[in-house]
Amino acid sequence: MNRVTKKESSNARKCAKNILKYFHNKLRDKYKFTERLVGSAQWNTILKDNSGHWDIDYQIILTSNSNEYKINGLKHATQIKNDFFNCLNDVFSDNKKIRIENSTTAITYVDIENNFSIDFVIIKLFPFNKEIIRRNNKENSSVNEFTWNPLRKFNQAYEKMKSLTSFQKQDLIQNYILPKKVIEKQKKDSDLSRKSSCEIFIEEVNNYVVKKQNH
Repeated sequence: MNRVTKKESSNARKCAKNILKYFHNKLRDKYKFTERLVGSAQWNTILKDNSGHWDIDYQIILTSNSNEYKINGLKHATQIKNDFFNCLNDVFSDNKKIRIENSTTAITYVDIENNFSIDFVIIKLFPFNKEIIRRNNKENSSVNEFTWNPLRKFNQAYEKMKSLTSFQKQDLIQNYILPKKVIEKQKKDSDLSRKSSCEIFIEEVNNYVVKKQNH
């Protein structure tokens, strides 16, 4: 597996920055949010899979000063997910080099020509629980339906990752996180077992630390 170059990573981050800026401007009447780069990109250790594809991950963290929170309490997860998806899809719907996907948890910007993607997952940290928007289709339903789901061990994983040595971080990403992401990416969008990159990161970091502690 090859390492993503700093130039490739920088170009993808600039693209993500422009998308996030567009979200801020276009959706500001309904949503206020902060964003966070997460996963391997945060430590500049992005690796390509066997097909040469790679991705970076961002969290869109909705805040309580969103008008949609003041009016509806951000209860309508389907509407929120579709608002962000439609906002981005409208821009690139006629661009054959770009594909926008509305997957189980993420809104994914896929650069077909340069073989990378950017995942945006929507979360909130209030009023009581840390939650992520996730598809929850009813059986035989052709309509995408989304609900808020608990995002467990949210902050602990990032603190644990920081405590690892450089070698351990590389080992964790190359031998645990990336292979798991490859498996999940092969699942269909309609597969409710498909995990987001954010969820994979949290799960694998916690498993890795436990394994190290037991040895």
